[in-house]
Amino acid sequence: MQIQAYRNTAAPYQQPATTAATSTTSATPVSASTVTLSNEAKQLSQVDQIPQPHAPDLSKVKAGVEQYAHIQATKMKYQVASDMVNIAMGTNDGISAPTAYYLSHNDSARAATVGQMANQQQVNTLQAYVDASESINEWA
Repeated sequence: MQIQAYRNTAAPYQQPATTAATSTTSATPVSASTVTLSNEAKQLSQVDQIPQPHAPDLSKVKAGVEQYAHIQATKMKYQVASDMVNIAMGTNDGISAPTAYYLSHNDSARAATVGQMANQQQVNTLQAYVDASESINEWA
């Protein structure tokens, strides 16, 4: 069994176009740049336009987002202030992410924090010395 190639001798897209019968009459000859509309197309173009939906009013949403952003910023500021007070009092168990960000971008606050933590370390060391020397003094 052999497969034979399909051969079409007609040039593609060169067949005569069939035109639909329209009731429009034109005094000028039809050319490639002329468009004629049928009566149905003219009637459809005269139909009322479909109303387009209006853009939603986002002012309430915008206000809510701005309020949320304000609340979050206030919470972060409170967290930073709380961590800084805990560092100053020597009761810190670490710092939060907002405080770390604040300290990484504020040289004077970072220097003050490091100084305070060094002072707190000295106080803890001296307190350990006092506790140890009290037990020695009890034996003497």
